Amino acid sequence: MPKGWFLLRRFALLLLVLVILGGCASGRPTRTVRFSSPASQQEVAADASPETKPLRVAAASIISPQETIRSYGLFFAHLEKQVGRPIELLQRKTYEETYDLLRFGTLDLALVCTYVAVKGHDEIGLEVLAAPQVGGKAEYQSFIIVRADKGVGSFLELAGKRFAFTDPLSSSGRLYPLALLREMNADPGTFFASTTYTYSHDNSIKAVVQGVADGAAVDSLVYDQWVRRNPDLAISLKVIDRSPAMPSPPLVASKRLDPALRESFRNAVLSMHETPEGKKILADLGIDRFVPLRMEDYEPVRQIARRAGVLK
Repeated sequence: MPKGWFLLRRFALLLLVLVILGGCASGRPTRTVRFSSPASQQEVAADASPETKPLRVAAASIISPQETIRSYGLFFAHLEKQVGRPIELLQRKTYEETYDLLRFGTLDLALVCTYVAVKGHDEIGLEVLAAPQVGGKAEYQSFIIVRADKGVGSFLELAGKRFAFTDPLSSSGRLYPLALLREMNADPGTFFASTTYTYSHDNSIKAVVQGVADGAAVDSLVYDQWVRRNPDLAISLKVIDRSPAMPSPPLVASKRLDPALRESFRNAVLSMHETPEGKKILADLGIDRFVPLRMEDYEPVRQIARRAGVLK
């Protein structure tokens, strides 16, 4: 081939690399995972009927993005088969960004934190479809954790220490410690030596284990699962405070989603534990089954949000 052809190919490759790096460097990237085969995606693009248009779902970054795809990929792939509609999993870094996708109509369904469920119900009409049951209970707590070898025995003793919040909209990862501070007439900016947001509960746990933070507020379900998977590291941690019980983070549906399709997803999730495949997927997530919950069940989350001063 002519020399000019090779130069053109090298230039095109360099341009492609620059485009990819530019996308990676953007502040708010969206990751999309399609579960359908390429052939079915092409058919969907050619026939954009409502029955074949992909449904868009998200799992808020309760755990890190890598863990979200690994853990919830099979979950949504199973629902895709049960409901008979192609599904795309979209990922955003923060709870606020996931909420924005719901608010602007980009998403049909999402696994969200409890405060986003409450906020979304009040502001944009989100509907709770179901919530996970773990260890026979569909509830969780905020755990305040520290390193066991640092001699910190209470939340008050974290004064002047480095603290890791999970996300600004997280009930367990921010609102509960804010409620504790508010009841002490303390401000996080002056109470702690420094604060940071990790944007996932497993990252907050790792921050304490690695000594990057002296304390953190984390989801008890994520913490318990992390402890089971990392028993050697878990001995270095200690829980020094626990919030009141809150209903588990739910699967919610946009009010724009067709009611019949909404019910199909609700039924598919609630019956998932009844099939061998579904039961295995849930077990890998550390979930017994999904159970029906109502928005009224999330009143404990409202109470913590009021104590934290983010709700009236």
